[in-house]
Amino acid sequence: MPFEHSIKTSSPDETYALGARLSSFLEAGDTVSLSGSLGAGKTALVRGIASGLKVKSHVSSPTFTYLHVHEPEVSGGRTLHHFDVYRLRDASDFIEHGFDEQVGGEVISVVEWGDRVRGVLPDPVIDISVTYGEGQDDRIFQIHVPDNRDMAALVGDCS
Repeated sequence: MPFEHSIKTSSPDETYALGARLSSFLEAGDTVSLSGSLGAGKTALVRGIASGLKVKSHVSSPTFTYLHVHEPEVSGGRTLHHFDVYRLRDASDFIEHGFDEQVGGEVISVVEWGDRVRGVLPDPVIDISVTYGEGQDDRIFQIHVPDNRDMAALVGDCS
């Protein structure tokens, strides 16, 4: 049964912590598609995911390079491919740049603005949309996991 849940964070630190928790549920070959407005917290979530995956490089938005590859810092860590496809015209650009060959396999891929290329991402895709909440730093993460992995622990201490 698919997992779908809405999680609220109230600060960039909480968003980072959510990403770190989420990383423990990610498996080799997973693709995470992030969507949301500019400044909504997508990169903060990716920083948390990267921390949980134990990557050695600093995570920043790859807007001007499209893809950052983050290798694991320690044995047992996992490689993260962090895409930002904001500047691509459409999904055909994703394929033209060969990015479709960089997702799947043994890496974890996170695609910011993934809704723009959703049709060419390999299934299953974990979809996460980020929206602004009521407070200045409040964010609402709508998480949809299409397979039947047990994600209940992810929401254990979240609202």
